Amino acid sequence: MLSESLRGEGALLYDIHGRRFTNELQPRDIVSRAIQEQMKKDGSAYVYEDLRPIGKETLQSHFPHICSKCLEEGYNVFEEPVPVVPAQHYFMGGIKIDLAGRTSMPRLYACGETSCNKVHGANRLASNSLLESLVFARRAADDIAFSQHEVPQAKDYDVDMSGYRDVEKTMAQYRRHVLREIEKERKNHE
Repeated sequence: MLSESLRGEGALLYDIHGRRFTNELQPRDIVSRAIQEQMKKDGSAYVYEDLRPIGKETLQSHFPHICSKCLEEGYNVFEEPVPVVPAQHYFMGGIKIDLAGRTSMPRLYACGETSCNKVHGANRLASNSLLESLVFARRAADDIAFSQHEVPQAKDYDVDMSGYRDVEKTMAQYRRHVLREIEKERKNHE
């Protein structure tokens, strides 16, 4: 999905037949589930998000990067809807951390959007990533500075990056994983 700010400004979601299928102002997890359900119902790989109701001037002044990125990808947001798929934005980053920001790798801490701290559920607010960055950065700094636990010596970690060279394959795997997680969430809410 594109930024939820666009939906707040008036962007509309349509199925592949050009029909609206959900209230775009619902919480992001509900909108993501609605998109996934519509894609499944239609047997489609995407739905459309129409930014034109926002107006060209507002799009250009408030969302210049989104407009240019869409144009770079071959979509003129001023003339046509953009294909979108559901997103699990609230999942945040993929680096699992504890409440002190520690990762599974000794001496490596993470915070903010790169981390997955599991303190927010499906309705994570957009401003929470800033809050998480501040709170978890402080917790990590405190843990580093004041921790009484024994810190293991750094080791040379031999990371095999060969599985990440095919970007398209990696993105397809990521997309399948995200859709699978959204489907699990949907089933949990039924």
